[in-house]
Amino acid sequence: MRTSRTIVPVLLAIALLGGCGDNQSGDQKAMNNKFEQIDYEISRLETVTSAYNTDHFINATQRYIALVRQYHELLGPAEAKSRLTDRADELTGYCLPCAGMLADAAKNY
Repeated sequence: MRTSRTIVPVLLAIALLGGCGDNQSGDQKAMNNKFEQIDYEISRLETVTSAYNTDHFINATQRYIALVRQYHELLGPAEAKSRLTDRADELTGYCLPCAGMLADAAKNY
C-alpha cells in the first residue's frame, strides 16, 4: 500500500510531463511530415535505374519546390534556399534538369 502511494504520483507526473518536450507547432509538424514524405519518395528514385525515372524525378522536384514555396514563411529565406540548394546538389548525379529547376528556385530566396 505504501509503494502505491509513491508510485502513483510519480507515474502521474511522468504522464503529464511526457508531452512537454515537443515544442513544434502544428504547422511545423505538418511541414516536417510533408518534407519527410517527399524525401522518402526521392530517395526511392535514387537507384541504379535512375536514368529511367527522369519523369518521376521532375514530378517530385516540382512538388518539392512547391512545398518550399508553401512553407517559405515558416522556413525563412535562409533555410528555404539551403533546402533547395542541398537538394539540387543531391540530384545533380541523377537528374540534371531537376538540379537546374532547384537552383533556379533557390535564386528567389
